[in-house]
Order: sequence, then structure tokens, then C-alpha cells
Amino acid sequence: MLRASAVASLLAASLALAAPAAAQVCTDSNGTFRFLNSTFPPLSTNGPVFVGQLVVANADGPVTFSLDLGGGNDPLPDGLTLDPDSGLITGLATQSGNYKVVFVADDGVQQITKQVNLSVSSSGGGGNGGSGLLNPVFPDGRVGVAYTYTVTPSPDGPYVFGASDLPPGLTLNGATGEVSGTPTSAGTFFISLTVLDAPPGEENVGASIIPITIHPADAADPPTYDFEFVTQFLNNGEVGTPFCDQYATQGEAGTVSFGASGLPTGLALDTATGAVTGTPTVAGTFLVSITADDGTATLTTNLSMVIAPASNSNLHWNFLGMPAGFVNTLYDRQPPIVLTAEGGAGALTYSAVGLPGGITYDASSGELAGTPTQQGEFPATFTATDGTHTITLDLTFIVLPATGGDVSQIVVNFWVTRASLKLGTDGKESWRVSAIFNADRRAGSRFDPATDVFRAALGSHVLQVDPGECTGQVPDQSCTFKSASGVIPVESVKLTPDTQTLSWSMTNDTIAETVPGSLSQTVTLGDDSWRVLMHFDPKGVFRPALDFERTVFVLAKGGLSAGVPGSDSAKLSLLLADPGFTYEAGVSPLRLRILDGATVLVDRDFTALGGAAKTGLDSRTGKPWTSFKTLSDDATTDRVVMSYASNRGRLQLALTNTDLSAVPAGEALLGIELTIGARVYTTNVTFFEGKPGKFGLAIP
Repeated sequence: MLRASAVASLLAASLALAAPAAAQVCTDSNGTFRFLNSTFPPLSTNGPVFVGQLVVANADGPVTFSLDLGGGNDPLPDGLTLDPDSGLITGLATQSGNYKVVFVADDGVQQITKQVNLSVSSSGGGGNGGSGLLNPVFPDGRVGVAYTYTVTPSPDGPYVFGASDLPPGLTLNGATGEVSGTPTSAGTFFISLTVLDAPPGEENVGASIIPITIHPADAADPPTYDFEFVTQFLNNGEVGTPFCDQYATQGEAGTVSFGASGLPTGLALDTATGAVTGTPTVAGTFLVSITADDGTATLTTNLSMVIAPASNSNLHWNFLGMPAGFVNTLYDRQPPIVLTAEGGAGALTYSAVGLPGGITYDASSGELAGTPTQQGEFPATFTATDGTHTITLDLTFIVLPATGGDVSQIVVNFWVTRASLKLGTDGKESWRVSAIFNADRRAGSRFDPATDVFRAALGSHVLQVDPGECTGQVPDQSCTFKSASGVIPVESVKLTPDTQTLSWSMTNDTIAETVPGSLSQTVTLGDDSWRVLMHFDPKGVFRPALDFERTVFVLAKGGLSAGVPGSDSAKLSLLLADPGFTYEAGVSPLRLRILDGATVLVDRDFTALGGAAKTGLDSRTGKPWTSFKTLSDDATTDRVVMSYASNRGRLQLALTNTDLSAVPAGEALLGIELTIGARVYTTNVTFFEGKPGKFGLAIP
């Protein structure tokens, strides 16, 4: 049984009415239908709140769960409930004792049972189950229609709220728990909602995984176009055994084509039928993004899949999400936050790479603890081994601002200028990307190809260049890599920290990702990593800025003139994409700050200069766009001129009659902070002094 003590989810309530998925396409060779669960943890009447999930593999169709109450078998202890569609078991046992419970799983073709002995004590749990929700069911929304909903937490408060995987266009207020905005993309989005119950009182954190369904845009009154996923859960499988599953939708306007990103190695999707077949080769838990396109709208959903190491192994992760961290806030609760596995043949040991600074992962208990020191999204790989088999889990560890909010408030300083996927024939597919990044490029901090790794991942597809493989005449400024002659696929990488640019390509390749759809791309460059969510059209083309489904913000070009206080200047060319961008002339706050660490060099509020906005709908994507320019500035110091067009992402900003004399000589890592409305966009950029008082982006 899954012990997810880091999760206080009531997902079962929200999915109890979900329609079953269509039957799988293969039933004769997909292995033995079986439970992967083997044990329950000890329970206590004083907590923690129990949240777990029955996990089965090799089903022939959608699975429903129940209890076998015959033959003297016990019911679930009072206080616990089983959701028949999801297999989730939640609640707090109210009566101590030992219970013999038999669970039944039915895949429409056959039934299997699992007997579990439940031991409930009247003490010993200690603490509590973490922060949860009283109202875990979110209302449906619709693309282009304003949405608002406020969650109600269960502990005593005060609270800080955090979230990831919200539908594009929606944001979370970290102080109130209100989710609001205007959705720009359709689908069913399983959001991870974190509630921090801050001092005084309990200091605790918990996470809930909750679906929000966003229907496509529909001008009819009342709307009738409710294209949506029927598939709410993915089949699980095992390494070495043929696998099958079937994705399904309802309410489509035309013929549906499917897409998937993040499928385990060995599996492939038939885009025409939604069938997933193949033989898995790698064990673990895989986070999969699925799309469906009916010629009128594209849906997206995010789900997880378990692949056991072998037909005789039950080893799998106990994973139902993970609470977000808050920067400089203790990541702790009672009982501890853990990410563990069960079903191993021997003692389990754990490890992780990619965790944010300040967070530790205990090798024996699987406990996550510490205080994160930097906000951001951190691609992390967790590994568990029982001495015979090893399983992995790739996820993004979220660290939000101390005030909470959602990941759209974690501004990604990475801009994809061009990207394409050429798909169709295995062995002849390709992936090409060009991008701009912002990072610390000061001497001793910049990417060193002799010691650092470059890694780019699109869903489950990875290109990696190890230390020493990227070479150049001036390694600090540029290096290149190309796979050896005759090696397939053909890989090519060019990294140029001097101009903050990089590019890569993979040709003669086989790529499991499919289009159209939103694909997650993660890039690691030494100590820096970025994750962007990008929408590719049916031809495999990505176009900035409206195809970004996350907030990205970079300084692409810029120069500073410093040395004459009152006459200094800055000219900055920035790129900004924000699916939740809003602006109202003269009302939305406008503010620019330039910082050297904690030292404020410039702070200018120019809200009164906000000019009238032009708005419209993009003909290609159907998404709204806004453009505006500032009014003439008659200030005598810190004069500002700014223009922005959200459909292109281009933002020009000039600052004159200012004082930049405090900019450090030689090289300076400066923070650029721009406020537009309720959003604050930040990036850190290294400027280099080419001539006395003249700073640019090129490394001397």
C-alpha cells in the first residue's frame, strides 16, 4: 500500500464521477494482472491523515476497486474511504484494532484480490497529517472566460499557498488561495496545490493533487462544445512484458489525433487511435503529458505511470505528488516529508541528484528536509534500489517565493528563439533548438566545458554532452560538440556564453514525443537549469512568444553607460512571455529596479506613464495579445521609455539621466526587476566593462 505522508490529497472525491477509459487494444500478451501493493504502514487514530493508492499492473481495461466482505473479511476501519475509480484510500482511522481487509481489482475481464492486515493503534503517530483542503473539487472553466475559485484549507492558519501545473492563464494568490485569471489552453490539469500552515500554531506543509478541467472556447450561448479527456488514469506495466493502453476523449468536433510526451522507453503512441503499445525497458514512475486534437482545439493532461522492474518484482514509488518548498522557509512537517518506495526484495536505499540548495534526501528513510535557499524549478532524479532492482523518478522540485503563489511567478530566464520537431519516420526524425539564456557569467562562475555538463531533455528524449566533450579555441566564450562520424543519431551542440546563446540539434533520430501538444523542455548548463513549457503545432513548429506556456524573461541585448551621476543611461532589449499577462493603462503598476545584490541602484515607479493598450486575438493561436508604449516622461532624473508587444514578446526599455556610478567595475552581475501590474519579472545578467564606464554583455 502506498504511504504518501507528504500528501494530504482528496483527489478521490474529485474523480469519483470520472468516466471510465476505453478498453485497451491488447489483452493476450500484456502480462499477468496483479497488485503491486504489498504492505500498509501502521496507522494511528491521532494521525497522520492517511492518503494512499492501490496500484495494479497489466490491466486489460479500466480498473475499478472494491472490498471483499465475505468469508469473515473486515471492512475498512471507520474513518477511511476507498474511491472505486482511482483506488485512493484516504482518511483518519477512528478505532484502534487489527483488520483483515481484502481488496478487489476488476479490469472488466478478470478480478484479482489482495489481502492486507491493517494495524491501527490509538497513539504513536504524533503530529498531524499536514495541511489539507476542505473543498478539493475545483469547478470547470472555459478558454477565454474569466475564472475564479478560492480554496478552503483545513488547519488553523495563517496560510501560504503554492501551486504548480495550473492551466495556462490561471494564477494562484499565495496569501488568499484564490485561483483566478482567463484560461488560454484546454484540457484536464492535475495541479499540485501546497498549503503551508505557518506559525503561530502548527507549522506544517501538505500537498493535494486536484484536477481542473478547462473546456475549449465556444461562442455559443450556452456553450455546448465540451471536448474533454475521458482518460483519467494510465495503465501500469513492467519491464520486459508487452504493454497496452488506450487513450480516449468525448465531445470532439472532428477526428481526434493524440500526442504524448514522457512515455517510458520502449513504448510508443499511435497518434490516430490513442493506443499505446510496446515493451518497457526502464523501471520507475513516469510523468506523462498527453494531448488530443480534434481539428478545432487541443487538449492537454498530465498523468503518471508505474513500470515495475520485472514480472516478479513489485518495486514501485509511493508517489502522489510532493509539496512545494518556499524559499528560506523550513521544509519540514510532522510526520516528516518522505519520498519512498515499497515492494522491494531487500532493504531499500535512496539517492537524488538535482535537488535545490539546502534540501537533503536521507539515503535510508527517504526523508526530504532542510531549508531551500533559492527559488526556482529544479529538475531532480530520484533513485531507489532494493539490491536487485533499481527504479527512478524524474520530477521538478518546486521552490516558490516565501509569499507563495504558483510557478508562473518563478520567472524562467531562458528564451527559445527557434525550435522544431520533424517527426514521421523512425531513424529520420529530428529536434532543433536555438535559445538565449541569462546566468552568472563572471569569471569562476560561468559554464566550463571542461568540468560541466550540458543536458537538454524534451519529455523523455535526452541529449547530453559530458565534461570535456564540448571543445573550442576559447572555451570560456564558445565550444562545440558533434557526434563521431557514423554515430546515430547525429548530435550537434554549440554553446556561446559570450553572447548568452546556445543551440543544438539531433538528426537521424527516433523521437517518441508527438505533436501537436505542449512539451516540457529542460536544459542544464553546468550549475544552471531551466524548464520551459512549449506548444508545438501539428507541423512540429514552435513560435515565440505565444507558444510559451510558462513565464519566461531574458535580457537579450543591453548596454550601460556609467560614471557621470545624473547623466548615466541604460538601454535594454528584453524578451517577455507570460500566458497570464494583464495590463490596464494608468492603473497597472509599472516599476523598474536595477540591483547589485541587495543594493538598489535604480528604483523608478512610472505607473502614471502607462499608455493606452492595443489588444486583439492572435489568428494562429487564438490567444489574446496586448501592446502598449509609455507616455512621454518629463522627469528630470531616471527618465524611462518602454514599449512591449506580448504577441512577439519584445520589450524595449531605455533609462536616461540616472546614476549608475555604483555599478562594480570590470564585471557586474546585476538584477533587472520589472513590475507590470501584479507580476514582477526578474533576471540576473552579467555586464562587462569593455571601456571605462561602458558596459555590455560580451565577455572581453
